[in-house]
Amino acid sequence: MPEPHDTAVPPTRPRRAREVKPEGQWHHGNLRESLIQWGTHLIDTQGIEAMSLRAAAKLAGVSQGAPAHHFGDKKGLLAAIAAQGFRDLVALRHKRLAAVDPHDGPARLRAVMLAYVDFAQAHPARFHLMCGPFFDRRDDYPELTEAGTASYALLRSVVVPLLPAGRRAGLSDDDLAFAVWATTHGLATLRMHRRAAPVRTGPRRSADQLCDVMVRFCLLAINGLAAQAPADGSA
Repeated sequence: MPEPHDTAVPPTRPRRAREVKPEGQWHHGNLRESLIQWGTHLIDTQGIEAMSLRAAAKLAGVSQGAPAHHFGDKKGLLAAIAAQGFRDLVALRHKRLAAVDPHDGPARLRAVMLAYVDFAQAHPARFHLMCGPFFDRRDDYPELTEAGTASYALLRSVVVPLLPAGRRAGLSDDDLAFAVWATTHGLATLRMHRRAAPVRTGPRRSADQLCDVMVRFCLLAINGLAAQAPADGSA
């Protein structure tokens, strides 16, 4: 199951450039990777709408027609950039997981959830491309589908061990993973756009404190299911 995506269309241009310009021009043997890197740079610094095959080709130092050989059209390059974004997200999650006790389920959940939120805040335009409504038929882009599926599978692998199969109140592995993803994605979107609750809900909290609240909420929900469901071995 690929990483879910939303259909909202918030502004795609970040408030300020967050990315470092790729160093130099790549050898033409790495042209596909070069175009992905330069396309990512355009998205991060100027917004999704500013990215074009022509602009990426110019930055890479190749002819305007060269990108079409690798990506077909603009959407093909955008899909490759989004796929690389998912791979970068997975790498960040693995890095965070390596820093916690592999036997501490709650700590692992917190690591993958916070990595998602932090990635969204660090790369807002890229994140919106990955999870937004830009690809009506994602199955047309196998690389993107594979990368999104890998990201979702990593989250699923962390969530599922927290709740034994016989104590899930009829929820499947994917149901549990989706619920945690939806919670995490909501917080990531709010934090990315520097949004707060529409009404004052209590003492003002930092972004990290809000993340901790959402992690605790997910853990309480999972533990609540475990306590309520009969231990009869049924899923």
